[in-house]
Amino acid sequence: MTRQAARALGALALAGVLAGCGGGTTQSSGTAGAAGNSSAANAATGSSGSGNSSSTTPVNKTLVIELDGVTYNALTTAIAAGKLPNLAKLTIAPAYSGGVNSTLSQQPNLDTPGWATLVTGTWADRHQINSDAAGQALHAPTVFSMLKSAGAGTLGAAVDSPGFAAILAADQNAGYLDSVVNCASVDSCVTKQGLSMIDNGYSLVVAQYHSAQDAALNWGLNSTNYASTLTQLDSAVGTLIAETAQRSGENWLVMVSASHGLNAAGGTDGLPLAPESTSFIGINTQSNGRMGSSAAPTSLADLYTRASIADITPTLLAWRNALPGAATYALDGGELTGQQPVSQLIGVTGSDNASTVLTWTAPATGAITVLRDGQQIATLPAGTTTYTDSNLGVSTTGAYTFNYTVAAGTAPVSSLIRVAYVTPPPPPPPPPALATTLTNGLSTYYPFGALPAIDKMSASTLAAWASDADGGSLTADPFGGKGLKIDTSIVDTNGFDGYRLQQTNDVTKQAQFTLGFWFMTSCQNLTGNGTPVLSNKNYYSGGNAGIAIGLFPGSSTSCNVRFNIGDGSTRNDMNSATVTANKWAYVALTIDTTGKTMTGYVFDPVLGEQKYSASVTVSVAKLPGLGSFGLNEDGTGQYYMNACKDTPPYTAGKCAATPPDVQSFGDLAFWKRTVTEAELQTVYGSGKPLSTLLP
Repeated sequence: MTRQAARALGALALAGVLAGCGGGTTQSSGTAGAAGNSSAANAATGSSGSGNSSSTTPVNKTLVIELDGVTYNALTTAIAAGKLPNLAKLTIAPAYSGGVNSTLSQQPNLDTPGWATLVTGTWADRHQINSDAAGQALHAPTVFSMLKSAGAGTLGAAVDSPGFAAILAADQNAGYLDSVVNCASVDSCVTKQGLSMIDNGYSLVVAQYHSAQDAALNWGLNSTNYASTLTQLDSAVGTLIAETAQRSGENWLVMVSASHGLNAAGGTDGLPLAPESTSFIGINTQSNGRMGSSAAPTSLADLYTRASIADITPTLLAWRNALPGAATYALDGGELTGQQPVSQLIGVTGSDNASTVLTWTAPATGAITVLRDGQQIATLPAGTTTYTDSNLGVSTTGAYTFNYTVAAGTAPVSSLIRVAYVTPPPPPPPPPALATTLTNGLSTYYPFGALPAIDKMSASTLAAWASDADGGSLTADPFGGKGLKIDTSIVDTNGFDGYRLQQTNDVTKQAQFTLGFWFMTSCQNLTGNGTPVLSNKNYYSGGNAGIAIGLFPGSSTSCNVRFNIGDGSTRNDMNSATVTANKWAYVALTIDTTGKTMTGYVFDPVLGEQKYSASVTVSVAKLPGLGSFGLNEDGTGQYYMNACKDTPPYTAGKCAATPPDVQSFGDLAFWKRTVTEAELQTVYGSGKPLSTLLP
């Protein structure tokens, strides 16, 4: 028989098989018989090899069998039971689909994104297919276009799913893919077309089956229908592999995988969970070690240490010596044969928002080379597993995406990494100087620092309401010194707790006066009845004569400060300033009895300055109240007992209406004048205690 006659028969045989399948077929212009015409036959010999090749060196060829819906658990269980003898001959291990959660590579565990990854070696951040919607186009080079550019011969795909055929159409139209056969869910068609392509000298054959996924959805993973479908698929796998084994002069790499896992009900919900993300890879040759253990993964973190479905395309390219070099590498996977590349390449924005911190798992050998967008930026010793890139060259705020490639020896892996760069703010202005005028009219001042507390102005005394109750304790203040902590869960039997401040010359009898102090509380155990912070009245009623600064419930991370004055029949209030829990804030109250105004301030480290003003309509002669102030108490020293309507002997926390509180005070001061807002701003902003102004 002449060579031309043999070619003609080959064309007729393939055309006959195509016509006999349940689905349709589309072919590139000029290849009516796929490998049957002269140009296709020439491509199938020589560099791609054929059954008639006279070369003594076997030609490397590749067969990819994609089994949608075959889960790793079902696969290994059936192999262990001896029900899948052909798949049992392969080396099989778990592999992840769906990219890595919370990184740019994350994609839905659905058919179309998974198919796109299988044929491009990339995740959706590169191939841009993020759903099963129709009409999507691949935006990353495919294994077909890369092999064609390397002169790899004739390439074909027989697929069960019209959606898979659709995303391959552009490659077929461009001449990268010689045949795409849409078998329309007929498994026997896929097998026949795969056999024909193998027999007609194709260098890459992709055979995609979808029947297991249909069986899982219709009858469940534990059904006899699903089990029998796996058996039928195993037979098809055996038929295709056996055909490659009969090809003389050809060395076939066979890879078997699935585009994604399934949920417990056998469905495809696309979620980034372990069952949906667990696929598998089977291979007929020795792996380079990246496939890892065959044990089922125990978690997503464990799964990410294994190979991924993005590793299939790089492995096919490496088998044909067509793997791109590190400078042009744009694949998220790495080869599973030959030299072992790095794995688990991840990048995050550095803490300075101007660098990238790369981490990876390194193989035992191979010097490490790091490239950014094709330019080498570092050479590192073998075994290195991290690198910080601090020379990104960005200068304006925004999100920047870089393609990093890390190669171990000559085996590269790359990943797209986004850096959220934030332009460094200008240096903060220096803190304001503490106003020297704050010594004017200063009548009472407690810097604390030691117990018992001493008034530096020698105008008052401060001590626990009851000597056998809480003596207070010291706590770190805002200046690196010590403040006063008062815990009202420590109480004597008569209900006295907290601290009492008695003045020699009561500041509240002045026409103008100011109360100010640093304050911190946990904002816990507060109720609608309120808790006194600083008060010289019987706080059981806000209408009682005197002054009160009280604390009320807020959110889980803050609480409200309220200012109140009363004369026994009339009251004036300013409400809802806020302090952040467990943070030092500065609280001040100024009262001008001549101008009939009062102003409350809270300077909070999270919320900033808050200022409230109100008119004074009460009888100002009643503002001295009971003649002494309580700290974490009112002017009676028995607020917690009184609010519970209790009588001695009193037990702290006896009623839920007013649970005990813990409050801390620093730099407590009274002035015989209204301190201005500007002066108070320097108290808070300077970070300096008033003691720095005093001799």
